[in-house]
Amino acid sequence: MFIPERWVAAFINSISAQGAEAEEGLDVLKVLSRWGKSLPGAVFGSSAAQKMEKLIREGIAKVSSPGGTRLPSPAMETAIRFFILLVKRNSFSHIDTLIDEIQKFLDRKNGIVKATVEYVPPQADDARIKEAITKRTGAARVELEWLLKPELIGGYRLRIGDDVIDASIRSQLQQLEACLASGDGGN
Repeated sequence: MFIPERWVAAFINSISAQGAEAEEGLDVLKVLSRWGKSLPGAVFGSSAAQKMEKLIREGIAKVSSPGGTRLPSPAMETAIRFFILLVKRNSFSHIDTLIDEIQKFLDRKNGIVKATVEYVPPQADDARIKEAITKRTGAARVELEWLLKPELIGGYRLRIGDDVIDASIRSQLQQLEACLASGDGGN
């Protein structure tokens, strides 16, 4: 059974033990993931892992300094070994989940909150929304993603992780309709 939390902990702990930056390791893992997905056929098993590791190491030697003397950084080395282990253990299909979970872990560690604002033109005030999220979550930094959603009619819908704040006109109309349909009339 695949348990993402164990894999994430192993990745983070391995990089931390070497005093390396987990963000760098994650960046390398993302590159390796894209490369692995671009390969034809199945990507799993010991044989595939050995071939892939050889290709990766040859690639690093080619892009390193003249003579191929540059060694991978500790974070890069950990990411390579982690990637090869995923392939060897037939768990490569879970790489996107692991990358997402590692990113979430690092965001929590660094106090970063990512939120999605679904809006209808005109766009809501970026600074005001970031300030409100910062007050609500205590985040060190807020990163907003803006998605145009004309079906909201007006207002916006804010997603912070699993929480949703729906300040759209569409939502207000649906609430009014439900209220009137129940015969409550809002009382």
